[in-house]
Amino acid sequence: MLPPANDRLPRLRRPADFAGERAGAAPWCGPTVLATAAGLSYASACALLSRVAPQRYPAGQEIVTAWWRDLIGALDALGLAAEPRAVEGNPTLCQAVRQGLPEGWWLARVTDHFCLLDVARCGAARVFDNRLHAAPLSARAHGRRRVTHLARVPAPPGAG
Repeated sequence: MLPPANDRLPRLRRPADFAGERAGAAPWCGPTVLATAAGLSYASACALLSRVAPQRYPAGQEIVTAWWRDLIGALDALGLAAEPRAVEGNPTLCQAVRQGLPEGWWLARVTDHFCLLDVARCGAARVFDNRLHAAPLSARAHGRRRVTHLARVPAPPGAG
């Protein structure tokens, strides 16, 4: 069962918005990037992950660690195609973008973390995750973390 259509939110939310949904507690990166990419509430993203892989995410328990395949499966369940891209070598996130990551929205798994990237035509990128909202990609904004997985995703609702 998928989240109801009226659960889709009209704008990109900030980390503080997700924390507000969690009574002030910091959100975890997996559910946050799923919620952002799909335009869902944090709770709906967690519930969707629980439906996609109930053995890893028991209903009602906090999701601290997410799996790449489950994020891709959750997007697929919503009809949001994620197109995986092979990662050559062991690039940092900054290197992956500079080496020609095409413009558009990307779900990335980097060292111990998930984030969304909005890559511009000029090779610049903005980072969205559980701590950053439209932060320019830099060494301080996950740029030194090693990329393990990439997938192109549709622009999130409200990305304008």
